[in-house]
Amino acid sequence: MTIPSLTSQRLILRLYRDLRRYASQLQFTDQEYFLQRVRREFELNRNVRDQKEIEFCYKRGRALLDQARVI
Repeated sequence: MTIPSLTSQRLILRLYRDLRRYASQLQFTDQEYFLQRVRREFELNRNVRDQKEIEFCYKRGRALLDQARVI
């Protein structure tokens, strides 16, 4: 799955929002820690321009949500 650059911004933003929503549903994990970790990951990868690396990070975030796992 290749993510077109224009669409990738929307997909990444949707992923971020979905992760924040997921954090509000956590019961056995510290929600604040999870949110900080998500923010940190997005900030660290803010300047990534390589399309393959963007795709890898996106898939990693999606897999986290699909498997309902904590980072």
